[in-house]
Amino acid sequence: MKNQQGFTLIELMIVVAIVAILAAIAIPSYTQYVVKTNRSDAKIVLMRFAQLQESYFVQNMSYAQDLTTGAGGLGLAATVPATGIPSDEGHYGVTLTKSPAGCDGTNTTPCTGFTLEAKPLAAGRQASDNLCKGFSIDQLGIRMGVDNANNTFTVAKGKACW
Repeated sequence: MKNQQGFTLIELMIVVAIVAILAAIAIPSYTQYVVKTNRSDAKIVLMRFAQLQESYFVQNMSYAQDLTTGAGGLGLAATVPATGIPSDEGHYGVTLTKSPAGCDGTNTTPCTGFTLEAKPLAAGRQASDNLCKGFSIDQLGIRMGVDNANNTFTVAKGKACW
């Protein structure tokens, strides 16, 4: 018999099985890493918008009543979609809740507080983030998170998020 070269079917199947096992471990780990990394998109945009609110307050003795370019608005968009203004990388939508409810963003009827919220956009990968479903920050700098079960937690409990 001649000395044959090549792989047998058994050897080839063993290699395929090893590659499949490695992929089964690596792909979920990579996906989880990407979701965790994309959380920074929400944190960055919330901190930037909070800074804009503070600048607005210094100039107008009131926080802005909304994110629009209209009177009393923060000047970020002509209109705000129902999902909020998209974050820089498009993973989250940011909305603003003013306080008190009837304020207009001027020093005549000032807004004395605000809460900025970032929630994942439905079509994005962040919607599958079970640990940190959403983020918020208010005029006092209190940072909060929301998990998949809509439980709200402060930064002290949610260090993994913020």
